[in-house]
Amino acid sequence: MIDWLQIRNFAIAEQVDLEFESGLTTVTGETGSGKSIIVDAISILLGDRADNGFIKHSHSTAELQVGFALPEEHTAFTWLEEQNLKNENECILRRTIRRDKSSRAFINGQAVTASQLKHLGKELVDIHGQNEHHSLLQKQIQRQLLDTASGNLGLTIELNVVFRTLADIQSQIDQLNSESQATQERKDLLAFQLEELESLSPTSQEWIELEQAQKRAHHSKELTSGAQLIAAKLYEDESHNVNGMLSHCHQQLEQLSQYDDSLVPIAVMLEEARVNAEEAAKQLKHFYEGNLVDEEELDRIEERFSIYHHLARKHRLQPQALAEHMEDMKSELSNLKDPEAELARLFELQSVAHNNYRTLAQEISAKRAIHAESLSKEVTGIMQELGMKGGIFDIKLTPHDPDTFTRYGNESVEFTVTANSGQPLAPLNKVASGGELSRISLAIQVILAKQAQTPTLIFDEVDVGIGGSVADVVGKKLRDLGHSTQVICITHLSQVAAKGNHHFNVSKGSEGTVSAKVSKLEGSDRVEEIARMTSGAKLTEQSLAHAQEMLALA
Repeated sequence: MIDWLQIRNFAIAEQVDLEFESGLTTVTGETGSGKSIIVDAISILLGDRADNGFIKHSHSTAELQVGFALPEEHTAFTWLEEQNLKNENECILRRTIRRDKSSRAFINGQAVTASQLKHLGKELVDIHGQNEHHSLLQKQIQRQLLDTASGNLGLTIELNVVFRTLADIQSQIDQLNSESQATQERKDLLAFQLEELESLSPTSQEWIELEQAQKRAHHSKELTSGAQLIAAKLYEDESHNVNGMLSHCHQQLEQLSQYDDSLVPIAVMLEEARVNAEEAAKQLKHFYEGNLVDEEELDRIEERFSIYHHLARKHRLQPQALAEHMEDMKSELSNLKDPEAELARLFELQSVAHNNYRTLAQEISAKRAIHAESLSKEVTGIMQELGMKGGIFDIKLTPHDPDTFTRYGNESVEFTVTANSGQPLAPLNKVASGGELSRISLAIQVILAKQAQTPTLIFDEVDVGIGGSVADVVGKKLRDLGHSTQVICITHLSQVAAKGNHHFNVSKGSEGTVSAKVSKLEGSDRVEEIARMTSGAKLTEQSLAHAQEMLALA
């Protein structure tokens, strides 16, 4: 529960220090006195927007702090430990609002975000009012309230885990199917391309030979005529050839060597040159006689040469690299995995998860159906006591498509109501006024009090638009609620205020000042406040006696 609250330079309050206790605490004050300061301060400490308009005039900052007294097993401590924010068994929230800068938030002295405050705040306080802060209009809250009444909270956590598992499995299946399609497309492409390459059967050596053969074929005439001409100059030209000239020179040098032995080696060299020239002429003759162009062979060479170039362009590489590329493609094709086995495994896991989901969802649905009926009857009964004679409250369960899986089960939950006899049921946010909504919320909270997870409930003027005996019933219900959880109620009705176990009064201070003051009322001070709320500023013996009687009866 809320243990203490400190307010500094906030709205019209300069300094407020409050200590709270268990049970029902009522907060009263004249219209405009600033009763909402306490609720506003707590709301901001729980993560609401900290507008700098809340800073008291002539001050640059406002400071808010609240301390909670919680049992060791409370879920808030688990969250604090997960966030590394736990400090023994402390739970202290602080918020600093600055005029020229953004606000700052702290949990147990450590800086945090407003969203972290809001997350923790949901575990600690539930604020019920007539404005946008009222959570009862949210279908999510309506479902949670029914599941709380049904004892489904543990089952819904399990269902959420199974739902996330199903979503994860489906994501893996979708990805694998996508990859499978891409893999098959790649396989088909590789098979087609390999068929083309294998029909060519390229080798790096063949490409070298093809290049040479094509070069020879294209220069065949030039090669033949050139070889003939050189052969003739070397040997075949009878009148003037190299062979004859070398032979004549050799003979002359042999004669001269009779006079000088040093010429013998030179004569040998000339003879060798003559023999080589003769042999070269013979080979050239063999070359040009055998270098006749075979048109069929030339066509074959040109065709393969063209195919090499075509496939090289297609695969964006050099012709001599086709053979290696073909082997790489064969290796890739053999390494592409077949996804069917993994898909079969995932479908089996999905089937098990589906069965788990259906089992849990059906159990949740059965409990919801039973408690939706009983809770509807109980709330309808309390509505009659709270001034809504003929009003009906009904929880509508709308089944989803049987093949649809959601994180919340097989049906949607919606609170419907009619505040007047004879009127059709309609969604809560369509027909309930602010006062009616607060009273319906009060009825639900009274019923769920024993299962309440939130240690503190704050009701901001739930008694608007009611009075007399109905106000007395509201006061009794709030006091009953205070038996199992801490309740703080802002009220303008004496019947409600008198039912409080504790009573705070908010005033603007002495005449001429604009600074709210919050005082704890006891004894005669409280009697006078109840009397003022009953009969106005002028107190009489009768009004004081009536106030004493109301407090005694409470």
